[in-house]
Amino acid sequence: MSIKKNEIDFYKKNGYLVKANLIPNKEINKINKLVKNIITKEKNKKKKIKNQGGTQSYKNYHFVYNSNSNKNKQILRLNNPQNRHKMFFNLSRNSKIISIVKKLIGGTVRFHLGKLNFKLPDKKGGSIGWHQDWAFYPHTNDDLITAGIYLEDCNKENGPVKVIPGSHKKPILNHHGKDKNFAGMINTKKSKINTKKRVTLTGSSGTVVFFHCRTIHGSGLNYTSNNRPLLLFGYR
Repeated sequence: MSIKKNEIDFYKKNGYLVKANLIPNKEINKINKLVKNIITKEKNKKKKIKNQGGTQSYKNYHFVYNSNSNKNKQILRLNNPQNRHKMFFNLSRNSKIISIVKKLIGGTVRFHLGKLNFKLPDKKGGSIGWHQDWAFYPHTNDDLITAGIYLEDCNKENGPVKVIPGSHKKPILNHHGKDKNFAGMINTKKSKINTKKRVTLTGSSGTVVFFHCRTIHGSGLNYTSNNRPLLLFGYR
């Protein structure tokens, strides 16, 4: 699948692009069935949780939880699902997605990493502070892009992704807290970021959003009772 010049120009100007219904419902339904089986199996395990599951590397496959408790186990993320499940692997190499990524960053494309996030209801999932992805995996260049695949309808009630248009043209901002430790978020007042310019990226299941690694983005609370999933693939 190709994209039009005006879409490429839009991405270059704003740092993001939304492609509605890029992945067919039939494929999304199969993925959601797999996700349900994976989560059910993991929640039934009795193993002890340490450090909320640990941190992500580029090769590991593991779950991240909202606490170390086995009671009412809540999963926040599955890192690198494509490493163990062929359906995710195939989707990460989806010809439509790869074609668009090639047009947006230019040249050849290399897969970087994947993760399946779950936006838990209300304060359990919390809001995701404004940040730039580059701060989490710095490179010598910034032609990195994230593709976010909506496995369910994403609306203003279930904590959708929000972006600041044009913010990818800004420098890499400070993501450290007052204690000088990495906080994974930007102090928008100190960095003089006008969050009133934010755009909410809503869409139906099968929609794919693309955003630059320097685009400032975050998400609000999920006010529904559902653990809203979002599948993310990074490319460079």
